[in-house]
Amino acid sequence: MASKVYYKGNYQKHSIDFEGGLIQVTAFPFVDSTFVKEVSPHAHNFFQGFILEEGTTSLEYEENIAEITAPAFFTIPKNVVHGLTNSDDCRGWIINLSDLFLENILKKDADIVMELDTIHIEHLKEGEATEEVFLLMKKIVAEFNQHLPGKSVMLQNLVNILIVALHRISKKNLALITVTNPDNTSKIYFRRFINLIKSEHTFKKTVKSYASDLGISEGHLNRITHKITKESPKDIILNYFILEAQKELTSFDKTIAEIAYQLHCDDTAYFSRLFRKKTGLTPKKFREKHGIKI
Repeated sequence: MASKVYYKGNYQKHSIDFEGGLIQVTAFPFVDSTFVKEVSPHAHNFFQGFILEEGTTSLEYEENIAEITAPAFFTIPKNVVHGLTNSDDCRGWIINLSDLFLENILKKDADIVMELDTIHIEHLKEGEATEEVFLLMKKIVAEFNQHLPGKSVMLQNLVNILIVALHRISKKNLALITVTNPDNTSKIYFRRFINLIKSEHTFKKTVKSYASDLGISEGHLNRITHKITKESPKDIILNYFILEAQKELTSFDKTIAEIAYQLHCDDTAYFSRLFRKKTGLTPKKFREKHGIKI
């Protein structure tokens, strides 16, 4: 698969609206209600879980092809190039998880998130863990497609359980497909970079300063982040704090100015411009969209 196309949203889409900044569900294999038989090679900057309820699909990855027949589920890690060829009766769902959601889990158990660097392909086996995961994924889809009180909380809890369940299956399954990701040295530097961003907790610190703390050049850090995420160190720093701002904006006990100050930004107007540039919404509009008025 020579062609590498990256989408910031679902297939052929360049944006995605995560529920509460955490999760999004879409019908598979459709784009704007149009059936797509051939999904050309591409990748996303977020994790995807597929439920195959009917038909078959051929998953292409790293010059390999896996034939998957319903009922089944499979997962695609972030930034992994893949293509799909779907039967005419292929039907299912895609559960997309944001980096913010995985970061929240990472703080509790890093090993669980690291397991998501593997492709899971599981056919349903009655009475086994695979059946439980399949039914759990369907429950997530049903919850997402309804508009019930406490929807965001319920989705977060269900997906937490899903991630742990996938982790447990992976520990039992020696046949899991480990995809080729960037080399371990780059990953180590990248994780240290992310940890530094969290510990410093300010977007005022320069990329040069972070590189110096890591003991590498600014150019080297730039190559590492582009290799792993296709983004610059500056974008990663800003994205982290925008995600932190989104979390804080969903609370009722802080003003926008207080949240900006907490993120070491003394200029509320500048904070609002940055937030709008990254999300398409001002902090106030973001809060209104999520039903929060202060």
